[in-house]
Amino acid sequence: MKKVKPFILSFIAISIITLAAGIGILNYCYHTAREAVWNSKMESGRRETREIGRLLEKQLQNGLPPQKVIDNLQQSIVNTDAQSEFVCMYDTSGIELCHPDPALVGQKIDEDNSLLVDNSRWKPFSNILHSGRAAAGVRRFPEAKHRSSEIVTIYPVKGTDWMVAAHTNIVVLQSQLDNLYHQFMTGIIAMVILISGCCYLLIWLIYKKYEEQMEEEILRLNEEVNSLTTLNRQLELSQKKEEQNNATYALPGNAAESIRKRLITYQRDEMISLDVRDIAFVFLSNNSIFVQTFLNQRHTVNTSLDELMTQLDNEIFYRANRQFIVNVNSIKTILIYGKNQLQLVTHPSAPEEVVISKNRVAEFKSWLDR
Repeated sequence: MKKVKPFILSFIAISIITLAAGIGILNYCYHTAREAVWNSKMESGRRETREIGRLLEKQLQNGLPPQKVIDNLQQSIVNTDAQSEFVCMYDTSGIELCHPDPALVGQKIDEDNSLLVDNSRWKPFSNILHSGRAAAGVRRFPEAKHRSSEIVTIYPVKGTDWMVAAHTNIVVLQSQLDNLYHQFMTGIIAMVILISGCCYLLIWLIYKKYEEQMEEEILRLNEEVNSLTTLNRQLELSQKKEEQNNATYALPGNAAESIRKRLITYQRDEMISLDVRDIAFVFLSNNSIFVQTFLNQRHTVNTSLDELMTQLDNEIFYRANRQFIVNVNSIKTILIYGKNQLQLVTHPSAPEEVVISKNRVAEFKSWLDR
């Protein structure tokens, strides 16, 4: 459950962010597009009524009787779709001269019929017709008429009292825009699911790779901890063994004669004899060999580390590196140093880090495990 939870939270977070961003962008684009469509419909209505009005003007100029011109327009628009967009013609008194529905021809638009909003001003539609001037706006009907609002553009025909009008049903237009909005919304939801799924899969792959690396690292650390624990136990056993051997320090025969028991050092004009059991470690510094005792006293000796190591008891002393020879009883703790090295913490403290290289770790373990 703990492994699955980050993936679920990541998936939910990515989904919410992507969905919120997509809906925000879609709403902005939708409102912008709706305004653009409304303005486009109004502009296209102006062009359409202007072209029809000029066509009617030319027909009158060519000598066609006014009634014939009206009949020609009625025949061209009769039975067209009056539910979405249509063209009709009024006279300035408000009478319908042409309409896709022939039953409405001859009816008069009264003052209570509808209102036209133009530049934020409401005017009765009949007054717009009476003015005989071009106009454009949104035509709204009283609730009792149960008719949808329309985008209306009006163009007067010169030399007549005719007013050509183009109507666009706002409800139908809004329905078309809503259908388009829903299609885009469906696309955005599908996109969100796809993006979230891809992100979820990518995060899962990355997390899985990271988890594998962490498990390998934890396994390696556990192995090192176990190894370090074993070393510390071996160190304790070696120190106990050394304590037992101290009770019978003298070795039999030639072996005892080959192991140095004391070191001669000088301090000013005084010659000092050090028992090797009192030596915590020996180290090289500035081309000089120093002996550090458990009492934290430091002396110099006139011999090399290599020569000294051949003379000391290798059951007690170990050549840690080129700079240090350490007494097993001075080792306080063994730490992991880097990936495959060890660091010896001594008491008293060494002037530098006592590091056993990875090439000598196995040898050091064998020395402790004697």
